[in-house]
Amino acid sequence: MTDNPKTERRGLGRAAFLARRDDFQRLLDGGHPMRAIYEDNKDALGIGYPQFTRYVSRYIRKADHDRHQKEAGSGTAAPSPAGRESAPASPPQASPAAQPKPSGKPASKPGSSPFYDANAGNDRDDLI
Repeated sequence: MTDNPKTERRGLGRAAFLARRDDFQRLLDGGHPMRAIYEDNKDALGIGYPQFTRYVSRYIRKADHDRHQKEAGSGTAAPSPAGRESAPASPPQASPAAQPKPSGKPASKPGSSPFYDANAGNDRDDLI
């Protein structure tokens, strides 16, 4: 079998991107356009711009999203003065006055559905 030159290169662009990921992160956070960052580094990366944007999405933007999710989800309840954690508050209940009261009229014609009927208006009697 002959060696395929593409198989030897497979993954080199990703490795080159990941080696510079912190630099790209810093530049993106500084407000540099993604296209300009790519143009400055395209020879060293050996990948096209669409692949560069996918890597930014996967390895930089997703990492930011995951970091923010961990920070938001790791908040623990502060201990109460007695030294034990407070119980989680129950969700607020709507007051009975705020809930709509039934008007006594049916919401729609009997036998009809509250959903859109694609065949409505297709009969001659519906059109008149």
